[in-house]
Amino acid sequence: MSTPAVSGLVKDVVCPNCWERFPPERICYVSIHQDLFGDLRLGPQERRRFLPTRFHPDGRALDPKGSPCHVLACPKCHLSVPRVFVERPASFVSTFGSPSSGKSYILATMTHQLRRVLPSQFAADFSDADPAANAILHGYEDTLFAASDPQAVVRLEKTGEVGDWYQKVSFGRKEILYPKPFFFQISPIGSHPHAPRAAEFGRTLCLYDNAGESFQPGADRPDNPVTQHMAKSGCLMFVFDPTQEPSFRAHLQGLSDDIQVKGGVTSRQEVLLAEAARRVKTYRGLATAARHDRPLVVLVSKFDAWRRLLKVEHLPDPWTRHPSGGFSVLRTDVIRKVSDAVHGLLRRLTPSIVSTAEAFVDPAKIIYIPVSATGGPPERLPDGGLGHRAATIRPLWVEVPMLYVLSQYGSGGAGGGGIIPYMAERPAVAGSGNGAPAPASDSPQDTGPAPAPASDPSTGAAR
Repeated sequence: MSTPAVSGLVKDVVCPNCWERFPPERICYVSIHQDLFGDLRLGPQERRRFLPTRFHPDGRALDPKGSPCHVLACPKCHLSVPRVFVERPASFVSTFGSPSSGKSYILATMTHQLRRVLPSQFAADFSDADPAANAILHGYEDTLFAASDPQAVVRLEKTGEVGDWYQKVSFGRKEILYPKPFFFQISPIGSHPHAPRAAEFGRTLCLYDNAGESFQPGADRPDNPVTQHMAKSGCLMFVFDPTQEPSFRAHLQGLSDDIQVKGGVTSRQEVLLAEAARRVKTYRGLATAARHDRPLVVLVSKFDAWRRLLKVEHLPDPWTRHPSGGFSVLRTDVIRKVSDAVHGLLRRLTPSIVSTAEAFVDPAKIIYIPVSATGGPPERLPDGGLGHRAATIRPLWVEVPMLYVLSQYGSGGAGGGGIIPYMAERPAVAGSGNGAPAPASDSPQDTGPAPAPASDPSTGAAR
């Protein structure tokens, strides 16, 4: 992960499109003059990319026609690079799962919830680093949460393998499709203990999505590297859908009325996970028996459909207010307790998923988090598809996976660098004798490369 230089720029920029690494001084600009259309990599309809040699007195680069420019581009692929990639470290997170696993719903509701929870609970800003690049996610969020008729049944289009999800780049006679990432900025604000050092602790979050079909044999080729970003990412999020598993369906008979349980699609999700593992190891040059050294978050989707198997009717908010009252700290002990329960359920009903995951990543770096993007079952539409009534959409724990990642993984993975203070465990009240939970520690942990025990309450305010 890049680190800021003394000048306020990162030492190395990582292109979020082709993953080229280069120093900031090699960044290209996108021309703005109307006569400068036609780019070597992107074709005649795109504005020309150039390495500036002249600058306006205010610091803006001047294109060959003398027009001041501000949009940046990668010197290799010529695709746009948000300016924040030059100014602060970037964290990369890749999401994948089988078709119809609910991945698009999870991404849309996750970003929607993070926009609400990060400012209100953790005194952190969560905003678009490049609104144009996030247009697909904006459309998804609007579909689910801004319907003009609350009783309308809404649905999201599946992640595509072509079209708006990808960008074509020409290298001579060879054309390569790169997946479009989504970009967000996360910065401490207001009462956050690191707000005075926002420039140091802020991060750029780069999210990737993958169509389930991209994991079919032959789908990832040199001219179509649709999943190769997974080997570059600091964290992988695998969406596992229990309603596609026959063993879960058998145990849910009589417990769930969800039509996905009664007659939805089925898939070999352990095969998809194994293929993802094979590709990541291949791209990183790892031996077959080696384990990937980055964290794996297993998002067990559609929790509302299978919650009775976990014997948990309610998932509590896994954070508590810091004694200062200005921000919350994440209760990672709550998250891990739920993870242990989900892990045990998966080992019993779908052991192949657990064994495949643990052969891929060190078990200490795997966490299992139940989520529901909608909070309830879908309805059957006249065309045979599935949708949800807008007024009934109530996401459950969809923001928790990203909060956990931001709290736990610093420079070694996708990280928040102090954005989400956390408490690894809540000690018992002295003398209570019954293990009753004590108030939150005065000293929430900073982020780091691995979980740490809670600070001694006597040590004072957060670092």
